[in-house]
Amino acid sequence: MAVKDDTEISQGVLKALAHPSRVRALNILNQRVASPKELAYEVGTSIGKMAYHVRELHKAGYIELVSTAPRRGATEHFYRAVKRAVFSDEEWARIPEPVRESIVGRELVATGTLLSEALQSGSFERRTDRHLSLYEMLVDEEGWSEAMALLEEAMERLNEIQATSTERLLGTEEKGVPLAISMIGFEQATPSS
Repeated sequence: MAVKDDTEISQGVLKALAHPSRVRALNILNQRVASPKELAYEVGTSIGKMAYHVRELHKAGYIELVSTAPRRGATEHFYRAVKRAVFSDEEWARIPEPVRESIVGRELVATGTLLSEALQSGSFERRTDRHLSLYEMLVDEEGWSEAMALLEEAMERLNEIQATSTERLLGTEEKGVPLAISMIGFEQATPSS
């Protein structure tokens, strides 16, 4: 078996994120099982286009087929995500800056949309154990590295929590709790003197 080098891995991740509809579909499939037809409806695109995006995600190894069901003389396929599209620090550094800016921009817009919808619907304050925090701090280079490592560990643990929750939900009638978590660590703009 040939070992992929980091450039190939980066290209695979980039391809998985090449289109906003594909990113949205992957996010949905990280939450639940769905068919291309269901994804097309939720994302707001045609079934044909979504079927293409699903094939690309499947080829890239981000989703897997979990079941099929007969539908009016055809077969509907149902998928779930098996991993998230995540860049290593080394991969991220090799991505051209305009592409990085586009990815960050999409994520920030999605974060803002989810937060706005939660505030408008009242779901943001529905639970007293929800979390919101903003820390502004001054750290040295070692502190920066420690903080970024902590965010990475938190993301890995959140992925584990989601995977075990998905397994538990598959065997029950429980719908689950739609949870959104945004973790951002960035260097603030330096005030002009």
